[in-house]
Formats: sequence, structure tokens, C-alpha cells
Amino acid sequence: LGKGPAAPRPLQPPLRVSPGCRGAQGRFAYKLLHDLFANYSSALRPVEDTDRALNVTLQVTLSQIIDMDERNQVLTSYLWVRQTWLDAHLTWDKDGYGGIDSIRIPSSYVWRPDIILYNNADEHFGGSMETNVVLRSDGHIMWDSPAITKSSCKVDVSYFPFDGQRCRLTFGSWTYNGNQIDLRNQLDTGDLRDFVENVEWEVLGMPATRNVITYGCCSEPYPDVTYTLLLRRRASFYIFNLLLPCIMVSFLAPLGFYLPADSGEKVSLGVTVLLALTVFQLLVAESMPPSESVPLIGE
Repeated sequence: LGKGPAAPRPLQPPLRVSPGCRGAQGRFAYKLLHDLFANYSSALRPVEDTDRALNVTLQVTLSQIIDMDERNQVLTSYLWVRQTWLDAHLTWDKDGYGGIDSIRIPSSYVWRPDIILYNNADEHFGGSMETNVVLRSDGHIMWDSPAITKSSCKVDVSYFPFDGQRCRLTFGSWTYNGNQIDLRNQLDTGDLRDFVENVEWEVLGMPATRNVITYGCCSEPYPDVTYTLLLRRRASFYIFNLLLPCIMVSFLAPLGFYLPADSGEKVSLGVTVLLALTVFQLLVAESMPPSESVPLIGE
């Protein structure tokens, strides 16, 4: 019995899916998209009562500090901006659409708050990328978009290279006042969990505050959310490439008084030291803003 070849096992029939269940979820999604935007307009503020303000929640994640231009006082950073709000016209019963609880659609399909960076220093004034939004069945919309921002930052270089900077990122609506959009911060601080460490700057924190300001042009209040980026410069590079050479050259200056008066190298040493210190002064001046606050190393 055991000497003959083994009998072939019968093949199992393949698993068959009924045609009615194969594309049911996709058909429900197409039907839902058609029903939601049949009579929808993305130009109007999505509230049932126009006298009530629409709550918009903002959360900013700092991903990377690209550049800190001290001379022009411009901070270039890579941010992830999350905005959430409630659209009263985009709700559905998920049981009537195959249990679909959320869909992802292009952000241009829905109304979006015009939240911009107030202290923007970019000549092109670029905004967030056109990413998708997550629309839930209860009408809540979450919009996550990355953005590379250039913001103006007042730089104080009095204690360069042992200085610290406080750069503010102020976000707010450009056309809607506080009676139409109530902008609030989701957390009391910016999210730094995904921050990529910078070789020159150390981030100490990013607290967030909500401000309500009445500008001179209008009588209505305008709320904004301000993130204060606390930075401290890593001074190791400047210590070994600027401070130590400058100190060593400065110690050569008193040696000119110990050389005899009839030595021809006395004047040459003094001129060489003066030129070396002038070169270091030019290196410091090239990276510093042309302001009245002179850094201590320059003095």
C-alpha cells in the first residue's frame, strides 16, 4: 500500500463573492457624494443660523525649522496645520449608505475658513496645500495640510552667539470677524512630537494663546491664535570657529609691547593682529541685522 504514488488531493473550489456585495460599498460612496453636493455651495458659511458664530479649532504641528535669517529677520518653518469645524449642510444617516461613517474628498469641494498667517513674510504669499478633508457623518470636517511658511520675527542679537529668540506665528481669519468665526486653539501648546531637530537652534517650547483684537479699520472683534516659538541657539559652532580664534588673536596684541623697539616685526605684528580682528568683525556683521543693538562680541 505504501509503495505506489500518492493520490492527488482534490482541489478546493475558489472562494466566490456574490456580485451584489463586491461593489456595494463603492456604489454607496458615489451615491453619498452625489446626494451631499447636489444643492451644496462652498461659497457660503455652513451654518443653519447666520447670526451664530461658527467654531473653528486650530492646531499647529512644528515639523522642521528650515532657516532662520537673522539679517532679514525671517523664520522659515515647515508646519502641519489642522483645522476642524462643523458643516451643518453635510450630514447623513450612515445606516442609509451602507454604514459609511466618513469619506475623504478634495478640500475644494467644501467651504473652508480663510485662516492665514498674519505675519507672513513670503513675497508669493503661499498658503496650505490642496489636500483632502475628512468628512464625518455628523458634519464634522477635519482638514490637515502641510505648509512652508516664512514669518517675520524680531531678532535680538545682543548676546550672540548665546542668544535666544521668540518668534510668533499668528493665525486668524482675514475676512470673517469674531461674530462669524470663533477661532480657538485645540491645545495650549504647539505639537512638537514630530519635530526634526535643527543643528543650529534648539526649541524650548511653543505655547499657544488666543487673542481677540479690535483693529482700527473695523468695529468688530477679530480672534486669532498666536504660537510663540521659543528658540535657543546652539553655540558650539560659533565657539570653535569664531570665539576661540578671536580670543587667541587678541592675546597676540600685548606681545607687540614686549618686542624691542628696534625690531622690525613690532609694527608688522600689530598690523597683522588688527587685520585679523577686522576679518572676524566682518564675519559677525554679515550675519547680523543692521539694527542699533550691537552684539557684545562686536563691542
